[in-house]
Amino acid sequence: MQRLINKILVIRFSSIGDIVLTTPVLRTLRERYPYAKLCFVVKKEFFEITTLFPYIDKVFIFDSKAGLWGLIKLIGEINSEQFDLLIDLHWNLRSILIYLFSRIRHKIHYSKYRFLRLLRIWFKCKLMPRQSHIIDLYFEPLTKFGILSSDNRVPELKIAKDRKRQVLECLKDLRIEDKDLVIGMCPGAKWKTKQWTIEGFVETGNRLMAELNARIVIIGDERDVELGKKIEAWMDKKPLNLVNWTTLLELPTLIQRCDILITNDSAPLHIAAALGVSTISMFGPTTLDLGFGPHGNGLHIVLEKDLSCRPCSSHGSRECPKKTHECMESITAEEVVVAVKDLLGVGELRVES
Repeated sequence: MQRLINKILVIRFSSIGDIVLTTPVLRTLRERYPYAKLCFVVKKEFFEITTLFPYIDKVFIFDSKAGLWGLIKLIGEINSEQFDLLIDLHWNLRSILIYLFSRIRHKIHYSKYRFLRLLRIWFKCKLMPRQSHIIDLYFEPLTKFGILSSDNRVPELKIAKDRKRQVLECLKDLRIEDKDLVIGMCPGAKWKTKQWTIEGFVETGNRLMAELNARIVIIGDERDVELGKKIEAWMDKKPLNLVNWTTLLELPTLIQRCDILITNDSAPLHIAAALGVSTISMFGPTTLDLGFGPHGNGLHIVLEKDLSCRPCSSHGSRECPKKTHECMESITAEEVVVAVKDLLGVGELRVES
C-alpha cells in the first residue's frame, strides 16, 4: 500500500564522517519522494557540513549544551512541523527520546547491532552482518519500510563554486599549480589510538617528495596544530602545512585538490571518498567489519595488521589497552609509499586492502 509522505525528518547528530555517510540515504529519499520536504537534525558544531548536502530543505540544530530543556524545545519544533516519517540514523539516548515523544505517524530507525559489536570487540567473534558497512545498515530500515533501496550508495558533497574558486586561488598563491602531484596527509584523529606515528608521516613525506617530486600538504583542524608543526619541522624539505588553515566548509575543496589523501580513520577519509579522491588509510583499534571503511568512487587502500587484539574499540580510545600501540606502529612508511605508487600506477608491488 502506497504511504502518503509529504514531510521527512532524518536524525544524525554527529560526527562529521558519520553525517557524510548519510548522504546516500538522503539521495534515495529525494528520488523516492521528489516533492516531499526533507529535513535533518544535527548537532550545532556539525551544522556546516550539512550545507554541502544537495537534498536537504531544512536543518534543525541541536545544541547539546542546552541540556534537557534544549531537547524538549527541539521536540516541540519538530512536532510543529507535522512530519509524516521519522528516520533515526543515530539511535542513542537523545535521538530515542525524540523518537518516543515526537508526534510522527511513521517512525523507523537503524540497528547498531550493539551486542554483536561488543562480541566482536571483547571476544573477537565475527558475527556482524555480511553487509555491515554503516551505509548498508542505514538502508536496512528504509528497505523494511518499503522504500526501494538504491544501488548507488556512494556518499556525495556539493561544493559551492565561489568557495571552491577562493580556495583554489589561495592554493595558487601558495604555488600549488594545476600540474603538481599533490598528496595530502592528515595526521590527526579524534582518538589518540587511531593516529599513525609522526615518524611514519615524516618518512612518507620525505620519500614522496624525493621519489615522486610530490607536493605534500598537511591537513587538519585546531586539534592537530602541534602534529602539523612537528611533521613540518622534522621533514627534510618543507611541506605545505595547512593545518587549521581552512574552515569546515573550505576543507572539502582542499581535500578535492589532492591526488591522494593519506589519513587515519577519521572524518577527512569519508570527505575524500565522497568527493571521489583516492585514499590510503591506516586502521588500528578499529576494523573494517565495524562498518566505517572508505566508500566512494575513488580507489581506496586500507593498511591494517592482523593482530589478535584488534579491534579493541568501536571508535578508538585515549590509550592502547596493551600500552604498545602495535596496530599502528607496525604499519611502515614503506607500505604507505608502495600504496601511493600503486594508486598512481608507478609501482611494481601491490598492497592488499
